[in-house]
Amino acid sequence: MPKITALDKQWRELMSLCESEAKLLADGGHPRLSKLITRQIDQLAREMGFKERTIVTRDFRAERDGDHIVKIIAE
Repeated sequence: MPKITALDKQWRELMSLCESEAKLLADGGHPRLSKLITRQIDQLAREMGFKERTIVTRDFRAERDGDHIVKIIAE
């Protein structure tokens, strides 16, 4: 079984945060928690190299090789 890379971990965290954000917004969830999650997404996405437009639209994409993320598509 191949080792999980740092990029795999970041991608999983980013996707999890995006799911949480979407659920909170759909449920009209707690505003402070929503802001916190939004900041975490923005920070992590920037660290991963996504461009501002992609971060704002939450249109995150990556290339996969099986279960692994090979690279992010930053545009």
